[in-house]
Amino acid sequence: MRREYNVSSISRLHCCEDHFNIKEDTVNYIKYKLMKEQGEKVKLFLNKGVMPHKFQCQKRNAPAPQERMYDSKKKRLSLINESLPEPEVNSENVLERETSQTSYCDAGPSTSYIQGCENDPERPSTSVMDVSVIEPRTSHVEVSTNTENLLSDKCVQINKRPNFRSKSVQVNLTTKKTNVALSPVPLPSQNIGTSPIKPATAAVKRKLFPTKSDTTSISSISSQISHDYEPCSSSDLSYCVQDESADSDDEKHFKNVMRSSMLSAIDREPKMLLGLYKQSYHLIKLLSENIPLPTVDILITLKKLKLNESFGILALHFGYSQSTISRIFNKSLPLIASKMKDLIVWPTPTEVYKNLPISFRARYSNVISIIDCFEIQIEKPSDPVHQSLTWSQYKKCNTLKYLISCTPDGLINFISDGYGGRATDVMIVQDCGYLDCLPPKKAVMADRGFKDLSHLLGARDCTLVRPPSVSQSNPSTKDEVKQSKRIAALRIHVERVINRLREFHMLLPHACVDYNLIPVIDDAITLACGLVNIQDVLIKK
Repeated sequence: MRREYNVSSISRLHCCEDHFNIKEDTVNYIKYKLMKEQGEKVKLFLNKGVMPHKFQCQKRNAPAPQERMYDSKKKRLSLINESLPEPEVNSENVLERETSQTSYCDAGPSTSYIQGCENDPERPSTSVMDVSVIEPRTSHVEVSTNTENLLSDKCVQINKRPNFRSKSVQVNLTTKKTNVALSPVPLPSQNIGTSPIKPATAAVKRKLFPTKSDTTSISSISSQISHDYEPCSSSDLSYCVQDESADSDDEKHFKNVMRSSMLSAIDREPKMLLGLYKQSYHLIKLLSENIPLPTVDILITLKKLKLNESFGILALHFGYSQSTISRIFNKSLPLIASKMKDLIVWPTPTEVYKNLPISFRARYSNVISIIDCFEIQIEKPSDPVHQSLTWSQYKKCNTLKYLISCTPDGLINFISDGYGGRATDVMIVQDCGYLDCLPPKKAVMADRGFKDLSHLLGARDCTLVRPPSVSQSNPSTKDEVKQSKRIAALRIHVERVINRLREFHMLLPHACVDYNLIPVIDDAITLACGLVNIQDVLIKK
């Protein structure tokens, strides 16, 4: 067992007896010894809370701590000081040095020495007398009697500093200091790459708003746009007038330029910005003629569905306020979806058979519909009941679930309303009204998740075509594997239709639709299905 100290008492370990003290850590050690001598086997039981604690058989591979530089330097200095010899003090040399000092004092002190003694009132006069009494040629015995006085008095008098007042105390001089870091004077160096401030000597000034002369090219582009894209007409709502009345001239000019530029971009790339091909772009004009909505409102709705941009970005692109864009989207989407719903049609069995792909004609010519379910993530609701109803165990998030049906050639012929992510596929088929649209004596192709749908289709005199069930106990036969591959190759067309719907970013699997937009998400699905049906054919012959 490896060296491990942080082991719980309830852990299951396999280790040898070398990691324990058998005599102290076991309960029945004496019984074990006695029975072992008699040749019987007895299990040893550890005391409660005893863990493996002896690891002498293992080496510690932990690296030794690195020696600090200060400690090593201190050790070297101490060794050097110990190796150096200490200076020997000779008493005779000291006495001779002192006698020479006394002879110097007898010869006569200097003027500085006399002044120092006179200026020091606290100094006793006996110290001077003691020095003058000693003659230069005295015996060693006489010098030794006055050695203490000589050392103390002479040393203090010579090292005495003259008494004067400090000039720094008498005069308070202030020096002129400048903090360069806080000085308002600009430094000669300047970081042009990161500094947003332009130098004062710059000859070119930045223009926040272009003048009329600068916008000649933009105005020429906006003049090419048809009058159908005029944002403010006689049929516009009152909020457009309120927004424009509160803006200044520069803001109005900026909004007009942004709106005209965005309309030009939409006219150039309708597939990228709206999800419409150029050959289907006339649909915008047809919608504006049949719906009491301005053309710009239709473009805002389609752009929101295609790119799922925030209302703030759309407000900047089209020259409206954010609240105005929100009201336009919530009002326009149901009206446009009601018209686009006419493009979702259920063709007759004869029409389906005429457009049946070649891959279906051999074995599955009776199939009239391919069904599947897809989910869209939404924000987590605040109501616990709604959280439970919309939780998807498959996606691991709160979702809305839809049933989609398409013909074998890829035409969407049915789309259900939204259900909570907790709803099963069979329950949605039973409740959404899909069974009422089925003609009798036809087949429906589905995935393995719809295995409980056969009895519901049997009541409508229809059959279910799905891959065979797979179980771990009974392996699939060779014929079942071939059938699964054939059905999967044909059922892939409904997955391709769902991928076309996912091209609208508002319908992505993890788009996380705002909770306030859930009431209109069904209309968004209907609008997207109508736009998919007017695209190119899914299966090209």
